[in-house]
Amino acid sequence: MHVIDHFDADRIRALRDSGESFWLDLDTPTNDQLAELGDLLGLPPLAVEDSQEFGQRAKIDDYGDRLLIVFYGALRQTDEYDAVEAHLHLAQGRIVTVHRGPAPQLDSVRAAPAHSDNETVYRILDAFSESLLTFLRDIEAEVSELEQNAFEKPTDADRRRIVMLRGRLFRLLQVIVPQRDMLAGGADAIERVLDIETGQAHHPFADIRDDLVLAVNLIAYCRELLAEALNVYLQATSNRLNEVATRVSVLATIFVPLTIITGFFGQNFGWLVDHIDSLAAFLVWGVGGTVGTVLVLGLWLWRAGYLNSNGQ
Repeated sequence: MHVIDHFDADRIRALRDSGESFWLDLDTPTNDQLAELGDLLGLPPLAVEDSQEFGQRAKIDDYGDRLLIVFYGALRQTDEYDAVEAHLHLAQGRIVTVHRGPAPQLDSVRAAPAHSDNETVYRILDAFSESLLTFLRDIEAEVSELEQNAFEKPTDADRRRIVMLRGRLFRLLQVIVPQRDMLAGGADAIERVLDIETGQAHHPFADIRDDLVLAVNLIAYCRELLAEALNVYLQATSNRLNEVATRVSVLATIFVPLTIITGFFGQNFGWLVDHIDSLAAFLVWGVGGTVGTVLVLGLWLWRAGYLNSNGQ
């Protein structure tokens, strides 16, 4: 099978006329190139329009003797991943892949070209599904770390990361679930278009679907862990607020009686003025009343568990 990695109308026309099998891989082709390619290979106009617009859902469009498969993979960008949308136009002996931007998943397929078109299609789809699993396994490791941090030392940055990952995984789920479901019945259409003997390709394409089933399960597992970590974080925040409120209440409990006592003795009653006129009287009634009140309240708060680490 010939492999072409750029748009070459003359070579494509020559391979078409000779009946030789080929795989054309196009990175960010222009709309005019896609329109010319559609004329050269007889691609359905609606399929060409989808590839010109992109942003399609994962699907298999059946046009009789031709198929359009929209499939997604994951591309690592520094410490993050981006979704890679690829369009596969299939006819017997002809495979066209269209993507916008790098698709390193296809490098290994191009490096060792397959001997048949159905093997090439399988390897392309398998490379994209494996990239999704790699991304999700990396996410799973990060989610486990976030969950552990939520129990030990939760931070605002972790909370923001948890919320961001949950939303990201949900959006990815909306991509992977249609891919999983479309392969349940779409393998028959691929067999028919590529003229494969019935049953020959069932197991390979079933393997790809199994990868996608595993990917969906990983997303559900990670989202569950993230929900639990977020709940732990919120509970820890609530506990810290309760501790602050408890400390404030303890201080109020101590200072309210002191305020009453000092306010009472601050009044110029005749008896107070006449009888508290020495150092001893001042120490007994003034200092003693205040210190005694603090000691009594402190003992009560300690026995109640508010002033020790074992308190409830």
